[in-house]
Amino acid sequence: MKPYRQNRSRAYYRHHRRRVIQRKMKIAELFGWHVPHTGYYAKGKVHCSCWMCTQKTNRDGLPHSQFLQLDRLNRQLCNYLDDQAI
Repeated sequence: MKPYRQNRSRAYYRHHRRRVIQRKMKIAELFGWHVPHTGYYAKGKVHCSCWMCTQKTNRDGLPHSQFLQLDRLNRQLCNYLDDQAI
């Protein structure tokens, strides 16, 4: 029976941990957040949970997908009316 063998080296895991921390540190700097230890960013998600960032609607109170759909329909209607005028 063969002994247990790992697929990836420690260097692989260190590299990806460092990469994830750097990405999250850039996001934190953008928002002006301060964390005493950079290892805090190694796990978990980095996002803002304020009421403005959690809103998934635009200024009209519609979800983004419906806003795009209404915009598309409006353009189709304008094109149809322009073709009828000619």
